Amino acid sequence: MKLLFFRKLSAYVLLICLSPLFVGIPTYGNGLDEYYRFPEYSSPEKIQFEKERKLCIFPLRNLSGDTSLDFYSSGYASVLYSGLKSLVQIYDESLIPKSIQHPFGPNPSGVTSNLREGEWDYAGLEKLKKGELSLNVSKDPRYLVLKVQPYESETAPDEGFLIPISRKYDCFYSTYGEFEKKGEEIRISIRMRSSKDGSKKEFFHKTSIRRSYQELGPVIEEIRKTLIGKHTKALSIKTGNQYDSLVFLDGNYIGKTPLKRNDVLSGIHDIRITKNGYSDWVGQVDLRESAKDLDIVLEKDKKEGFLSADSDPQGAKVYLGSEYLGVTPLAKVPVKIGWNRLRFVLADHVDQFKGVEIKKGEVSEIKAKLKEGESVSYYRNKKYLFLDHTYDDFAIYSLYGSLFFYAGYYYFNLRADQALENARPMVQITNIVTLQELQQSSPNLQTFALSYFYQESIYNDARNKSDYFRSISGRFGKHQGIQGGLMLYGIGTMLLLSATFYALGLDSETLEVGVAPVKTMPTFVRGIEGQYETESYAKFNMRF
Repeated sequence: MKLLFFRKLSAYVLLICLSPLFVGIPTYGNGLDEYYRFPEYSSPEKIQFEKERKLCIFPLRNLSGDTSLDFYSSGYASVLYSGLKSLVQIYDESLIPKSIQHPFGPNPSGVTSNLREGEWDYAGLEKLKKGELSLNVSKDPRYLVLKVQPYESETAPDEGFLIPISRKYDCFYSTYGEFEKKGEEIRISIRMRSSKDGSKKEFFHKTSIRRSYQELGPVIEEIRKTLIGKHTKALSIKTGNQYDSLVFLDGNYIGKTPLKRNDVLSGIHDIRITKNGYSDWVGQVDLRESAKDLDIVLEKDKKEGFLSADSDPQGAKVYLGSEYLGVTPLAKVPVKIGWNRLRFVLADHVDQFKGVEIKKGEVSEIKAKLKEGESVSYYRNKKYLFLDHTYDDFAIYSLYGSLFFYAGYYYFNLRADQALENARPMVQITNIVTLQELQQSSPNLQTFALSYFYQESIYNDARNKSDYFRSISGRFGKHQGIQGGLMLYGIGTMLLLSATFYALGLDSETLEVGVAPVKTMPTFVRGIEGQYETESYAKFNMRF
């Protein structure tokens, strides 16, 4: 009896002595959940919707059996494209999500929802559908950009071939069909298929052979109404006595002034009007209730600064951005304020570029010393470090090296986690409760001690192996802090080398300031695709 009492007393003493170890050391049983702290995080709902749809126009099949009429197959597709290409915006209440992040965690509703532009949650969508939330068209996900693309060179598809060819070109809407000659008339059947639900709408038309192109207007108008999906309003824009100003509706090019469109969706639209030599006009137009007529007066670019330029040798042509200023020396030439780029051009000399900031009411003085040589050869062979590799090349190589070390960092951290996870089935002592259960289930102190120290040795072996892998990988995190390791040091070294090589390759021409021609309409708009406007810029010229 006394012996049993002393055994229990010894077990409790041993338990009390070991308890600080379990209090000070994080419990192993929680594993990866504790390491990554998953139970603590909550995230609200986030939904992103499509922003653009594509309409593909395919040739029509010739059912007449007369090969002399085959040219109509691609011809009708071209006519459809000409009539539909100006349609750049449509409306659809049935939103199609691109990505959905479902709410998770212990309290997702209590987390502040930091939704970025283009992200929505269920509550916001309900307000939008009920009309409780009023947004500009550019921010409303129900308004979609429509890209119209013809494929006249493709073989006219039938019902069986339409789906594969639509998938090939990523078409949301597809127009196809057939035509047949009956006597002196042509019967045309055009179908438009939607990939959203596979639905089709058919459009019939009868016309004479001679005027079959000209008389497709009613069919085109029906297709436009089907695509638009909402009531439209008329919008008229003039720019005083200035013509050919470019007009953008919610970022989409819709034409030149004077402009009149009858197919603008009702809503609050962002308008931008631009013309070379004039300041851009930016504003909004509300077409929810009625049509609007705008008469905008564009202001000329103000030249409120001055520039004096000289070169050695003199006689060089001077360009401020794309604007020719004259031949050096130049004295107090009126120019636009802001950052820009000067270019000095002289025959048999290397072109010289200088960044300049023009300030209001001040004279900026610039002088350039020109080198003899050819500009093409000079700029093509600059900044070589080793053979055909430049400083910028080595900066990129160093970035690739950092990715290699990051892969090693991830791999060895995974091995460290696996070492601990592999020991989990063999270790039951994970906290003080399981320790008490082991003591109570052990018949004597010796059995308890052997069982305890055996499990402790397994855990220590796993911990040592895990620490070894951690010493190779290193570790950093919000809660774990930073622990050095070969892989972590490698990542830091490669990033430092990348920044160093890039800094060594910098020169006075790497920071480029000036103006550049910018296309003013989508690439799929035909007829005026050669139109450009100029925009000023200041950027690092990263020639990677």
